Amino acid sequence: YTLSLTLVTQDIPNVELAVYGEFFRQADGSVKINANSVFLLTATCSTDNLKTQSWGSEVALTAPAFTASTGGDSLIYKGEGSNALVAGASYVMTSSCRVEGALETVVGSAE
Repeated sequence: YTLSLTLVTQDIPNVELAVYGEFFRQADGSVKINANSVFLLTATCSTDNLKTQSWGSEVALTAPAFTASTGGDSLIYKGEGSNALVAGASYVMTSSCRVEGALETVVGSAE
C-alpha cells in the first residue's frame, strides 16, 4: 500500500467563540441567557493572513436587535425591547472565518 502525499503551506483557520454577559454554561457547553439580557459574542480566527469573518443564525442578525463589529469579530445582542429572540427557544450562533490562500479558500467555523 502506498500513499502519495504533497506538503503545502496553507493557512487553516481555527475559530473560537466566547460569550460575555450574564449567562449559565450548561454541561454540554451551550449557554442559557435571559431573553432580556444584553450579551456579547466574540470570535477569534487563528490566522495572520487576510480573512473575512461573519456570523450566521436562523434569526436575522440585524439592527436594532444586533450590532456586528466592522471586522466581524464581535456581535452584540441588545436585549430588552429588541424582541429578536424568544424566551424558551434555542438558537445556534455560528461564526465563520474565510481565509483566501494561494492554493484554495479555507473556511473555519464554530457554533
